[in-house]
Amino acid sequence: MKTKSNRRVNTILILCLVLAGCREPSTKPSELGEQMKREMTLATPTVGGPSREFSVEKKPADIATAAQTVLEEAGVRIVREGTSDAGRWLLGKSLADRSVLVQILPIYPGRSTVKVTVEGADALTRELLNRLSADLEHRVR
Repeated sequence: MKTKSNRRVNTILILCLVLAGCREPSTKPSELGEQMKREMTLATPTVGGPSREFSVEKKPADIATAAQTVLEEAGVRIVREGTSDAGRWLLGKSLADRSVLVQILPIYPGRSTVKVTVEGADALTRELLNRLSADLEHRVR
């Protein structure tokens, strides 16, 4: 008798769990998901590797245009770009599949610091970093 009642309870419990999991997925994104996407696009990506910084007396928009040109000439494909609280940034992938991050950090009106970071820790990374920073520094001066 006890076994029959346990089977009934277990059967009802299993049916309830199955029915609870059989609903259609929501196609509408949640509010929290949308907020997380917005915050991810505002956050500056991080790239681990050597970097080089230099200051220039130009507007951030002019520096960003020059940085795009220099990256494209060096064979770096721009993957993402955006702005954060700190300033503008460009993220790219080199031909050797290395991440390259160019950050334009305004100091005060008319003066900015440019930081170029290349992923890796070998001779290829240092060579790419030297070339990109030298070309960008030459272009914005």
